[in-house]
Amino acid sequence: MLGQHTIRVGETLFCIGRAYGVDPWAIALQNNVVRPNLVHPGMVLDIPDVPAVLPPGPICATQFGDPVEAAPAVCGGCTCRWTHIVRWGETLSWISINYGVDMWTIAQCNCIHNLNRIWAGQSLCIP
Repeated sequence: MLGQHTIRVGETLFCIGRAYGVDPWAIALQNNVVRPNLVHPGMVLDIPDVPAVLPPGPICATQFGDPVEAAPAVCGGCTCRWTHIVRWGETLSWISINYGVDMWTIAQCNCIHNLNRIWAGQSLCIP
């Protein structure tokens, strides 16, 4: 075990995994988390020593040890290959698949912090 991490509001197992360079599924297994998408602020997680390289996305603040070297999570500033106007019922996942661009990349370029929070009429830069 590398240490313990107390979940804060808005944190997910993936952003915690990115913070320590650890497989988020291993964190779930280590802590008997049956539904990894349902973790709650205040939960204390044991962080196992199971290194992993994760896809781009939000990185939580570390609570012990040295933070993993990663590019700063700066949003915006992307060159748009396309502009997509969100229609009612579309999801970021669907848009991602439609354009063949990772949804975390689209989210970062558009300063979207909650992947479930896009709205009809919103203009998205697709890099």
